[in-house]
Amino acid sequence: MEQVSAPPPSGKIALQYGLIFGLIAAIIKIGVLSINTFASTTTSTPSSSSTFVLALLLGTLDFFLGLAAFFVAGILASKQTAKVSTGTISGLWSGVVYGVIGLIVSMVLFFTINLPRTLDLLSNSSTASSTTIETTRSLATIGGVGGAILGLLFAIGLGAGLGALGGLWGKSLSKVAVAPAIPPYPVAPYPYQAYPGQPYPAQPYPPQPYPTQPYPGQPYPGQPYPGQEPDLPYTSPPYYEQPR
Repeated sequence: MEQVSAPPPSGKIALQYGLIFGLIAAIIKIGVLSINTFASTTTSTPSSSSTFVLALLLGTLDFFLGLAAFFVAGILASKQTAKVSTGTISGLWSGVVYGVIGLIVSMVLFFTINLPRTLDLLSNSSTASSTTIETTRSLATIGGVGGAILGLLFAIGLGAGLGALGGLWGKSLSKVAVAPAIPPYPVAPYPYQAYPGQPYPAQPYPPQPYPTQPYPGQPYPGQPYPGQEPDLPYTSPPYYEQPR
């Protein structure tokens, strides 16, 4: 009989591949954020054309590499268990790791380099006032923190979706045999069930006339025939009238 191998635990496999590919994508994101941040400090203005083009190219590269990491994590995790759900959870973990690390690094770079540099350039301007600087600080902080949180949520959702797509492919490539579902109770007839085509036990025969019922058209017992006197009880004649 063919041996059916039990698949490994889905949760452990999903977490393992999610951490691996989430860290790979996060390391790439750290590199991209660092290059964009330090490239902007070497120019006279943060919004120069060369800095913008470099940031756009590196951001696009980071985005597509993240998609590939989520998708591959779903493929490999689902291939180990032959379950699409394992690939979905693996992609979700990849998105969580990638998004959380990216959020932390972006916040560190924003509050230590980007925001102070922007405020310094604004304070050196002759047309800027203290009110303008405080307003810029508040708006930049809200925009930076809000953008990082939205990026985290987007990475989690995107990771789960691409992990599910990868799980579909990984399930088709899997060689893990899944045991068929076994019904809880065997299918068998109920006890004391009559066989097909057999009469029920102690069933009466087809309808027959009741006992002691006279046949149709017969006179009642003891009734004289038409035109005759009724039968009288027999008595013997007296001795003097008996023939000698």
